[in-house]
Amino acid sequence: MKKYIAFGIIALIIFSCKKEEEAEVTATITISTPSANDTIPFGQAVHLTGTVTGSAEMHGYTVTYTNITTGSTLLSQVHDVHAASYALDETWTNNVTDTSIVKLLVDVEKDHEGNMEMKEITVVCLPQ
Repeated sequence: MKKYIAFGIIALIIFSCKKEEEAEVTATITISTPSANDTIPFGQAVHLTGTVTGSAEMHGYTVTYTNITTGSTLLSQVHDVHAASYALDETWTNNVTDTSIVKLLVDVEKDHEGNMEMKEITVVCLPQ
């Protein structure tokens, strides 16, 4: 009988010491400028501004501008910053040679397990 009581106490201790699972980090990405489908004349800056707000500390973000028409990357900035919020501020100057659809992508690393949150918009860039 003592053996069963001891086993029960040991099992209780082991299971009560189990680490609580951490809540999943959430992230809200807001792009303030430019607006989706804006038309950007040649030589004008495409200025991406906005915020990322997380429920806990996040582990960095990347901003990428991609010319969907040609498939080329126009700008890619990696920010390895640990914080619960970020202010977005990236600029690329339109220098396309043909009318192009450009995708602006914000990709946030929510945790070290590789969970991501993404938001994208597209703009139209005009040549000279």
